[in-house]
Amino acid sequence: MRLTSYLVDGRIAIDTGALTEILPVKDQARISHLFISHSHIDHLATLPFLLDNVLPLIEEPVTLFGPEDTIRCLKEYLFNDFLWPDFTKISNGRTRVLRMEVLPCGRTIEVHGLSITPFAMEHAVECHGHLVQGPESAVAICSDTASTAGLAEILPRAVNLRAVILEASFPRRLDRIAGLSRHLSTDSFAREVARIPSDVQVLVSHLKPDCADEIEAEIRRLGRKNVSLLDQGREYLF
Repeated sequence: MRLTSYLVDGRIAIDTGALTEILPVKDQARISHLFISHSHIDHLATLPFLLDNVLPLIEEPVTLFGPEDTIRCLKEYLFNDFLWPDFTKISNGRTRVLRMEVLPCGRTIEVHGLSITPFAMEHAVECHGHLVQGPESAVAICSDTASTAGLAEILPRAVNLRAVILEASFPRRLDRIAGLSRHLSTDSFAREVARIPSDVQVLVSHLKPDCADEIEAEIRRLGRKNVSLLDQGREYLF
């Protein structure tokens, strides 16, 4: 299974776990804005290589938004000229490669005709989900979390919410581990998904690879018609 990345309209990425594994370089260079949910490496893994790949091609900086803790982590521990070059200071002769900005919960950014608003997730570190609102519909992309309380707070701002992407990282037998790591098991997923309106599609993400078959079977046994597993590599239209 690939690490977490969502590509929106070919120009916006939410998390960067697998972008360079999936996209050819010319498509990587089309991405102008990155929204990072949190500082864990499975959501950041290909970010350094993405910037390195697009450096010769871009005309404007890649703009990265994230929680305050994530921006601080990237500055101190990744783009520090020791682990990886500081791409906020590197130019290709036309533009600097990277611009980073803290984006607090509730503040909306308008990008390529979409409105993107972060909302709080309950995880081991500061973590955001993202409400992506288009002219005709909206999608809520939750990140790692032990609760959908933040999603419930943002839902009144969604116009024609079509889908929610929600994690289920562990099977029922590992519910204690899920709680300790601030993730959802299939048990806690079942409780949290009840907060989401039944006419909204729920797509399940972030399955631990060694438990994926077990998690899938338990999700199916919930018998909820609006819940299905997110298909890796599939293009969704909302």
